[in-house]
Parts: sequence; C-alpha cells; structure tokens
Amino acid sequence: MGTYKCPPLYSYGPVVRNHYIVHYVYSGKGILTLDKQNYPVGSREIFVMPPNVTTFYQADEHDPWNYIWLHFDGAKAVEYLRKIGIKRHRPVMHPIREDNKVSYYMEQILQHSTEEVLCIGMLYSFFHELIMNTPNRQSPDHRDLHQKYTKAMLDYISLKYNEHIRVRDLANICGLDRSCTTRVFKAATGHSPQEYLMSYRIKMAKSLLKNPQISIQYVANSVGYFDQFAFSKIFKKHTGISPTQYRTLAGEGKEIPDKTGI
Repeated sequence: MGTYKCPPLYSYGPVVRNHYIVHYVYSGKGILTLDKQNYPVGSREIFVMPPNVTTFYQADEHDPWNYIWLHFDGAKAVEYLRKIGIKRHRPVMHPIREDNKVSYYMEQILQHSTEEVLCIGMLYSFFHELIMNTPNRQSPDHRDLHQKYTKAMLDYISLKYNEHIRVRDLANICGLDRSCTTRVFKAATGHSPQEYLMSYRIKMAKSLLKNPQISIQYVANSVGYFDQFAFSKIFKKHTGISPTQYRTLAGEGKEIPDKTGI
C-alpha cells in the first residue's frame, strides 16, 4: 500500500499478482490494460487489478496520475466486488458523490498499517463506502430482499414476542406497507404475522410449562398474556389440551404432538 504522484508516462507491468490491488485516483489520468483491453481512468475513479490476470497501466503524458493504492484478499473480496459492480471486464468505477470517503479510509489504513484490528474495520468501511457510491451497484434480487425482510421480522418476534406486536411494527422495521409486509411474511412462513406470533408464544409456553416450579400465571405473563384464563383458552385451541394437562403429560415423559406449525 502507498501513495504515488506519477511522473509523465509512468508505467507498471505487465505483471500478474496473486491478490487484488485497488487504486483511488486523486487527480490526473491514465490507461489500465487487462487482457489486452484498455480502460481509461481519471480523477476520483477507482480501478482494481484482479489476481492471476496480466495487468499493465500507464499514467498520462500531460496529466499523470496521483493515486493511493492498497492490496487486499480474502473470502469476502469477490462478494464485495460483485456488490460494487467490479468485474474482470469492468475494473473501473466512478463514485457517485464527490464527498465520498473512499480515499479517507484508504489513507487511514495506510497511516495505521501496524494496527491490524483498526485496519480490518477501516477495510470494511472502505467497501461499504464503495458499495453505497458505485453507479454499477447491482439491484438486490427480490428473493434476497424478501429473505432479509423475513429474517428481520422473525428476529423481532423472537425478541419481542411477550409484548404487544402489531403488523405495523413489523412493517416499520422493514420500511414496507402493511399489506406488503403480510404478503412477504406469509410467503416465507406459511402464516400471517399474527398467526406466527401466537404460535411462537405457544411454543415458548410449552418450554416453560415443562418446569413444574413455574406457575401457569407466570408462564402466561412470560409469553404476553396477562389473563391466565385467556392464555389457557388460546393454549387449548392450539394444542387440544389445557396448560395443566400439557404439564402433566410432559412430566410423565409422554410424547405430545406439536401443532404450532413453526
């Protein structure tokens, strides 16, 4: 890693490296050559040299590059570059915002190169900045988005199941409207959000009922029902037996069918 204000026609390569090298151009211009294909690169642009590819680049004769570069590798490299839109046949990107922090994070990594943990954090921030600013950014696949929304809603329910949860609460954490939230949730789980919440509460209640030291009132309160009678009624509707009967059967080690469906 380092910085360099190139003299006119300064060149590097042809060379093959075993890791990625990314350059951010402060000013100037030049040409990057990958697989005999030329790519012009100018001020505030990024270019990436991929591993195991013959690479050559040269600064302009009249307005040569001034750039910073760093080396990176790892299992996440290909994934992040894909999100940025960088590919072997598209190795150059131009950040959207002029106030981007790409060069800042690269400079921080350079200045603190002996502080491993800090550099790792800065490298993630660097990639995040690129992902958020590239015009080549790929639109997320609808399936990926739906999986992301569903996970966020399921995580929310597992954390807040003993509280009053409305569909609107789930919609807010995903930035969706109520009808879309219900549609996405049901497509993923086979249940509406309220059906799933009720089934999840019953599932958690069953776990607590197996402990004879815990009162049924406490179990009801713990899963979001402060009326023991209402809890018993809902529990029986879902399981076919009362909480007391469930506790007795569980204490006898008898197998009890699970009808919650989650």
